[in-house]
Amino acid sequence: MAYSYFTVAHSPDERAIQVHDLPDRVEHYYRLTDAVPVGNLFPPATVLSVHPRSGDMLTDFIDNSDAVLEVSANAREVLMAQGMGEGNAEYLPFTLHDKQGRVVKEQYFVVNLLRSVACFDLEKSRYKTYPKNPDEIYGIRSVYLREDRIPLDARLFRLAESLRITIIRSDLVEAVEKAGLVGLAVLPLGADVS
Repeated sequence: MAYSYFTVAHSPDERAIQVHDLPDRVEHYYRLTDAVPVGNLFPPATVLSVHPRSGDMLTDFIDNSDAVLEVSANAREVLMAQGMGEGNAEYLPFTLHDKQGRVVKEQYFVVNLLRSVACFDLEKSRYKTYPKNPDEIYGIRSVYLREDRIPLDARLFRLAESLRITIIRSDLVEAVEKAGLVGLAVLPLGADVS
């Protein structure tokens, strides 16, 4: 069966909540994009808050600026049922506060993706490299993949050449939609990701 791939993107829905205080609450938050276990660095009593200028609609996938997936307990169940369990992802629980500082009843998790795949298509993608180090990629504008380099069981992973970019396969997107989960935003390959 042929699959298609997407990049995980920011939600265009202005009604949806956003969370931007992870760097203030977790000391080594940047390690969440390293594709390595960090459970020992993530305090179990972590509290994140809905940004005051974001929308009010609770979603299963929370928009954020930290290049991580923040998901509801329902989304976690779907992801785990689809093979995103041990070895592929680490689920780090946090308490969510609404704009008034009240605890949201639903349990949420930061998904630390542990898998990365080196499949960035250097010929088709648009990006920049450093003049003194042309092997180092930055400023990615569009992503294309060498699909022949993606293992058959890779359905949600970080792009090894730029770990802040998350790739999701079409069958997993369909499973999320079938489960009625909301908030996941994706872009087709080749779309502007900057």
